[in-house]
Amino acid sequence: MGDAEISERNPRRQPPRKKLAASTAASPAIVDDLLDRLERHRDHHFRRLPSRRIKHERAALAFINEAGFCSAFTAGLGVPCLREAIEGRREPPLPEHIQHDPAIMMTWRLKDSLPAQRKVYYGKVIGGRPGFIALDLLPAFLRLRIAPGTYLAHYRKGTLSHCAKLVMDQLTRRGPTETMALKLSSGYSGPKRRAEFDRAMKELQEKFLALKVEERYDPFTYVWDTVAHQWGDAMREARSLSPLAAAEILLRRYFTLAAYGSDRAIARILGLDLSLAERAAQRLERTGLIRRDLLITGLRDAASALIKHLD
Repeated sequence: MGDAEISERNPRRQPPRKKLAASTAASPAIVDDLLDRLERHRDHHFRRLPSRRIKHERAALAFINEAGFCSAFTAGLGVPCLREAIEGRREPPLPEHIQHDPAIMMTWRLKDSLPAQRKVYYGKVIGGRPGFIALDLLPAFLRLRIAPGTYLAHYRKGTLSHCAKLVMDQLTRRGPTETMALKLSSGYSGPKRRAEFDRAMKELQEKFLALKVEERYDPFTYVWDTVAHQWGDAMREARSLSPLAAAEILLRRYFTLAAYGSDRAIARILGLDLSLAERAAQRLERTGLIRRDLLITGLRDAASALIKHLD
């Protein structure tokens, strides 16, 4: 069972005493009856409790700033989720008719209003799904997710698709551009090429090269621009960070909120190189924040966890 597949447990049940065996490089420590308390930590910090649920925009912004990053709609990723926090319960199921769901509709409004005020960063950036990034953590994400070199250099190396390159050509020349104009200028306006265009836009968001800057509703369309145009100050700040320092910043915030996770799962959800995530976790262990290589009953893989829950 992975981090995103943990079954719901009774928060009232007090866990029995845990068993913590000494760990070695070849034999991780075994910890029994710990998962409940780690999930209660997440319940509090992810606001998966009725008493802590989000009710308005000001509270939503405070939640994103505290979390540092969160998914917008998708719960169960092992990171905070805004829709889940608005519901105030663990992993609420998606309703059949989402337009009648108050939490989804509030999240939908916030994904427009908060980025439009430049109070948060928004895009398909958390596990390949839509998510928010607090402005204080944006330089760390940019340092780690934007590969060195220009988009043209990535295209020549084969690490950027042809459609994504054509979109970047247009955005770099023209600045903010509506979706249809991007489709027409790139030659991907036909119905048969829609899927390829959509993949390119997702690729550009995940690589932090382009982002949605506006939604227009009459008629409905998105407006896109390059990250360099929109967040030049954050990109300059990002260059002052080393990759390891940036990874440590992100993992420290992750463990403060999420309490536990494996290096591989964290690297996947945050889009980090696995070896870099491992080195950052090792540094956090040396500072006394976490303990690594724990075999926690109920989890499939070895994980790291906040030391305060092992006391």
